[in-house]
Amino acid sequence: MAFRLDEIRGDLKRGVARTSHYELLIGGNKEIAFRTISVTAPGRGVTSTPSGVYGAVQEIGYGTIFSPISAQVYCSPDHSERKYFSKWQDFVVGNHRSASGKAFESDFNAGYYDDYVRDVTIKQYDEEGSMSHEIKLIEAYPKNVGELAYSYQSSELLTFTISLQYRYFYES
Repeated sequence: MAFRLDEIRGDLKRGVARTSHYELLIGGNKEIAFRTISVTAPGRGVTSTPSGVYGAVQEIGYGTIFSPISAQVYCSPDHSERKYFSKWQDFVVGNHRSASGKAFESDFNAGYYDDYVRDVTIKQYDEEGSMSHEIKLIEAYPKNVGELAYSYQSSELLTFTISLQYRYFYES
């Protein structure tokens, strides 16, 4: 298929989306929104199974799989951003990170799903600062709070990565 230059130019007049024009919102927490360096948008895969008795086998879709998203976050000196996600995880897997250093079996009790999930929003903005796209993760929770990498060999800003699992998402 051949493309005409005027068609390409005409399409590009609609503009392009910038990777830097976004915001991650978790329950209105602006501290996290301001310190999020990057975030991935959700992906979706179709689960399928082979079907057919005779002839060429075909794959039949029957469900969906949602991959976790990840975000990289700057740490403040008191690590409050990391504490926020770790405390959220405590509602999922129990508060065994007690300050006393001694955890009891009951400190590993899993929480109730409805008590620890919340909606998360990723907003995309255009060049003028108006919202142009929104992705809402439904029933999200922090599946992984990544490690911190300290080093005497560099003076880079301290960051960590989180991954958020969710039930499903929608876009508008």
